[in-house]
Amino acid sequence: MSAFTVSISDGIARLVFDLPGEKVNKFTAAVMDELDGLIAGLERRTDLTAVLITSAKPDIFIAGAEIAEIQGIHTIDEGLAKARRGQEVFNRVAALHVPTIAVIDGACLGGGLELALACTWRVVTDAEKTKLGLPEVTLGIIPGWGGTQRLPRLIGLPGALDLILSGRQVAGAKAFKMGLADACIARSFLAEDLPKVISSIIAGRVHQPLPRGVRMMGALGVRSLVLAKAHKEVMRKTHGLMPSPLGALEVLGRSAGCSLEHGLAIEAEVFAKLAVTPACRNLVDAFFATEDIKKAGGKGSREVHTVGVLGAGIMGGGIAWAFSSAGIPVRMKDLAWDAVAKGLAQAASCNDALIKLRKLTHGEKSLRMHRIAGTTDFSGFRACDLVVEAVVEDLNVKRKVLAEAEHHVSDDCVLASNTSSLSIGEMAQGLAHPERLVGMHFFNPVNRMPLVEVIAGPASSPEAVQLAATTARRLGKTVVIVRDCPGFLVNRILLPYLNEAARLVEDGADVAHVDEVISRFGMPMGPFTLTDEVGIDVGYKVAKILAAGYGERHAVAELLKVIHEDLHLTGTKGGKGFFMHAPGKKSGHHLVANPQIEQAIRTSQEHLHRTPHAISDTEILDRCLLTMVNEAARCVEEGVVAKAAYLDLAMLMGTGFPPAKGGPLHYADSLGLPTVVARLTMLEQRLGSRFTPAPLLAELARTNRSFTH
Repeated sequence: MSAFTVSISDGIARLVFDLPGEKVNKFTAAVMDELDGLIAGLERRTDLTAVLITSAKPDIFIAGAEIAEIQGIHTIDEGLAKARRGQEVFNRVAALHVPTIAVIDGACLGGGLELALACTWRVVTDAEKTKLGLPEVTLGIIPGWGGTQRLPRLIGLPGALDLILSGRQVAGAKAFKMGLADACIARSFLAEDLPKVISSIIAGRVHQPLPRGVRMMGALGVRSLVLAKAHKEVMRKTHGLMPSPLGALEVLGRSAGCSLEHGLAIEAEVFAKLAVTPACRNLVDAFFATEDIKKAGGKGSREVHTVGVLGAGIMGGGIAWAFSSAGIPVRMKDLAWDAVAKGLAQAASCNDALIKLRKLTHGEKSLRMHRIAGTTDFSGFRACDLVVEAVVEDLNVKRKVLAEAEHHVSDDCVLASNTSSLSIGEMAQGLAHPERLVGMHFFNPVNRMPLVEVIAGPASSPEAVQLAATTARRLGKTVVIVRDCPGFLVNRILLPYLNEAARLVEDGADVAHVDEVISRFGMPMGPFTLTDEVGIDVGYKVAKILAAGYGERHAVAELLKVIHEDLHLTGTKGGKGFFMHAPGKKSGHHLVANPQIEQAIRTSQEHLHRTPHAISDTEILDRCLLTMVNEAARCVEEGVVAKAAYLDLAMLMGTGFPPAKGGPLHYADSLGLPTVVARLTMLEQRLGSRFTPAPLLAELARTNRSFTH
């Protein structure tokens, strides 16, 4: 079946893209062949005055290339052929003897934008779904069909670098303002105004002024300066662990001042090399996991219209903000009006952060804040479809709050606990309707962390789980549905890693050096900086819950016990933890060690009768990372999460595990599972049973299988 329909009237050829059987338009090899043939036919016509390319899909122009075909590239030669084929077809579009006009009403991404760049003109609408971007770097590759060459020529090198290196998308009006589009039409007037724009283009009444950024790029020194600054920024953000933005910089550097033909050859060469890297495979896997997990658990038959939030602290205010931002009215309850005010202030600060980034207007903030109502009683809760409890992380307190709430909500209202580790099954004891209680673990800070764990307790009904998951997705969150167990999924894997880092220090490793080694691996911050950020008190409490649930394997490190119980350090929020934290200063670089920690280490070593010794970087990596791998394997084995791919995605989004490495299980597969088991066995022999390989891990290694493929 044809992907395009072609009609010609009044000298204008209209190519309408409508890929059969798909929700979105995307470029497959077959579609590219069809487009090539259509353009070849138009080349031979002498009666044309313009060629119009549009889409029949609602809210979609072209979403890009078929990702599965990128996944199917196994050799550099195959990558070269894929890039050159796309370049060839789009060059043919660019060489047509009449103006070509891309009419973009909806998403125009990747190869879709590269086609639009090959057109003479680009007309966009102001519709909310109209977004233009080149997200290839997020898949471990670069634009390979002319994007790295045509975009700088159109909007200048600085603007092109911004879009290519970030993968970010811009709205239609913004695209017009920056010179990426030549006209912006209100969607409601598209049918009326588009013919006028087309007539003006054909008559030569529309001009394309050369953007300032393009004019500036004439000087080689300016180009070099811009590229050097961009390289510095990429290294700051990625530490050189993401090959794709570095590849984009290589192409833009090598092709500066070259002909389009030569630049396209360089682009194809680098694209092909990147397409066969492990980073590309891992990032493409993450893409498919993200798409697949959107359907996990099914779609609830009910829609949430009003939400209640119990507890107006940092988390409660953040959760209320998330719902209000999605257009859902919220009632936020606490015991006193002062507490309610703090919750409202937290929601306001989330909006202020977006205003500062120019992603929100003051008027939009006002509208969002008006959706949040504060209360010190349960008035209005009878109308809520979902109530999220976000009080202190204490089982007895949560039980009491939920039991009280049950008397003030409707019979079909779903109750959710924003707990990071407490058992939903135990929390449900005493409820008249335990089947309507689920876990809904928002990660802190709510306005920045994209993940929500929805926890199905032993009594939770499928309908309650579906409603919680569907609602969290409405907030723009990635949702992973997990089984009820101590720590659930992310914290169950993360806390042993933090605990093992403390054990390394007990054995003689240096706190700052452990952080440095783990940061070089690609984690956004080292385990001790992260412990300070999370809160030593919070981490210690969760670690004790895991120790109670899993026994000796999760026994809390002596050092953490000394720091929490003897020194009463809390981390960043208290100004002192493993490091010193000045008020208002961000954690991360140039942290000063807390001198109290040295004494705590010595005290721990004395309690343990431990003699410190030198520890290699390899041992630091193995003990920290293979601890995560081993616990992740147990989670898959126990069915805590439905798929290994979902586990890795949760760790990418919930902990910042390096995206290019794909997650703990992808990392294990890259090492080779027999190697992982051998290293764990050596650690087990030397350090004890906490390193005993998980049965599933041992079985996969024995049978030469993997977690992810």
